[in-house]
Amino acid sequence: VELYFNNVRKLRTTNTGINVEGEVVATTLDISGNIQFSDGYLFANSVTSSSTTTTVASVSSSTYTAVFFDYSIKNGTNVRAGTVVATHDGTNVEFNETSTVDLGDTSDVTLSVDLVSSNLSLKATTTSSSWTVKSLVRAI
Repeated sequence: VELYFNNVRKLRTTNTGINVEGEVVATTLDISGNIQFSDGYLFANSVTSSSTTTTVASVSSSTYTAVFFDYSIKNGTNVRAGTVVATHDGTNVEFNETSTVDLGDTSDVTLSVDLVSSNLSLKATTTSSSWTVKSLVRAI
C-alpha cells in the first residue's frame, strides 16, 4: 500500500513494516522496540533487571567497530550515569566505563560488553532486583 501527497509518495508498507519518505512530525511518540537510524545511532529500551545478566543494547559488529554506550542505571534514589566505550577487532573486545556520575549505592550493577554472533552488546549484571538500565548508543 502506498500513500501520496501531490503525486509524491510519502508512506508505503513493506514486508517488514513501513517506510516514511520525508519528515515525520508528531506531538508524542511511544516506541516499544529499538530505533535504528541510518547514521548509526541506536536507542535501546530500558531493561528492568532482577538478579541476572541482561542485554541492554547491541549493534552489528560487522558494521561498527567502535561504540559509545551512554547509559543510566536507577533503583529508587540510587542512580549512576556515564558512558561505556567499546572497540573490537572482530575477535577481541576492549571496553572502559568512563564519565561516570554515581549517586547513592549502585554497586549491585556491573556493566560489560560482549562480542557474540556478530553483535557488540552492552550487558548489565545485577545482584538484586528492581534496577532499570537505559542506553543511548552512538556507533561508528
